[in-house]
Amino acid sequence: MQNCSCTDCKCTEESMCEICPTGTCCCAPTPQIKKSTFFFNQVKKSYPSAIGIIVLCILSSQVGQGISFVLFGYHDLFGIIMSYALGYGLASLTTFCGILGRYSSKQGLGACCSAIEQGSKISLVSNLKNTFSYCFIGMKMVPHLYELPNLKHIIKTSLYILVTAESACILTAETVNLAFFRQAMWLSMPLGLFAAAFVVTAIESYKMTRTKK
Repeated sequence: MQNCSCTDCKCTEESMCEICPTGTCCCAPTPQIKKSTFFFNQVKKSYPSAIGIIVLCILSSQVGQGISFVLFGYHDLFGIIMSYALGYGLASLTTFCGILGRYSSKQGLGACCSAIEQGSKISLVSNLKNTFSYCFIGMKMVPHLYELPNLKHIIKTSLYILVTAESACILTAETVNLAFFRQAMWLSMPLGLFAAAFVVTAIESYKMTRTKK
């Protein structure tokens, strides 16, 4: 127990205080959670939702890579560069559609990554449904983009989100997919998804840890 003034303590039923005869509050100190513990707890909490939220983006990048492997191979530098380019391009398209879908659904202009904290409050299946639903809504909006009054702002924000927030998980998935593709294609795709989900979860958890007082 530590002594502090009543004005600082603001004793309520939830504040765990005992009012002393001297006019001061005997406050029970609030247990402090270490930032490292908070970080790992947040990763553990958010990881399942991250898989459901980024699955479409990551699978798109891996499909793009697979098409490149068939067309250009993956044994030389040109084939590897093309695999990254096609994978990133297809993932960018689905990500843009997802952003449009969230915007149309009054969720704001946010990336998949920014939805992880909110998505951690619902189940993996619900996140999967939302992800595909938003992307489908966005795909239907693409032919009518010219009708949006703030089109320039939406495209500019989407490009910024893609470069700053989505690149890490897309490139991680592509790298893992490329590394394991020669051994087993059936293994490379899920490993890429799980690795990308961990990276984006760690990044978002670190951001939340830094803002935590």
